[in-house]
Amino acid sequence: MARVGIGTIIGRKSVSKGREYARIWIYVPTKVSEDTAFPFEIGMPCLVEIDEEKGLLVVKPISEKEATKLGWRKRTRRK
Repeated sequence: MARVGIGTIIGRKSVSKGREYARIWIYVPTKVSEDTAFPFEIGMPCLVEIDEEKGLLVVKPISEKEATKLGWRKRTRRK
């Protein structure tokens, strides 16, 4: 398995209630996401923060309960 890979920042324009804004996704390479050490599952919340001192984007697992307290809501997939 691989714990390192090259990802991509993906941006798309989105419109909601007549307002246009940018949506940002981060592509995680399959070989990284399939590694046994990968700490996330599809649909689970994560905490995203910027470490200005180190110049890093930090993504951490977070419980649904903790995420809900911070304003996150679980989304259901449309059919």
